[in-house]
Amino acid sequence: MNISFQKLEELLVSSKYHQFLGLSLENAEDGYVKLKLPFKEEFLADEHDSYVHGGILSSLIDVAGDFALITMVGKAIPTIDLRIDFLRPARKEDLYAEAKVVKCGRSLGISDVVILNQAGKEIAVGRGVYSTA
Repeated sequence: MNISFQKLEELLVSSKYHQFLGLSLENAEDGYVKLKLPFKEEFLADEHDSYVHGGILSSLIDVAGDFALITMVGKAIPTIDLRIDFLRPARKEDLYAEAKVVKCGRSLGISDVVILNQAGKEIAVGRGVYSTA
């Protein structure tokens, strides 16, 4: 990795939005990260409090994809494009995002991300494009 686990973790928790989400770095390798999103009541989207808002899931995919690339480029990078497919509702439980780098070029990087629930079922998948320049 071009950044230590400790520095990567410090970068993750330095953002106030990431702090609000409660994100934590579970694992990191060159081109791979696993993040944990602990459940919060504030994430619920409907009047019946039955599922987590898609915007929270989108944020988790974006951050995980970004941080997978950060393991290779060693610095924070901006998002250019983000695509998400929601596969099933996220319920009242902790979620995990696993992100793998598909390409890390001189100007662009691409990461694929899957969000899993505690039982290992896929909740959403996404692909992010980031500026590595």
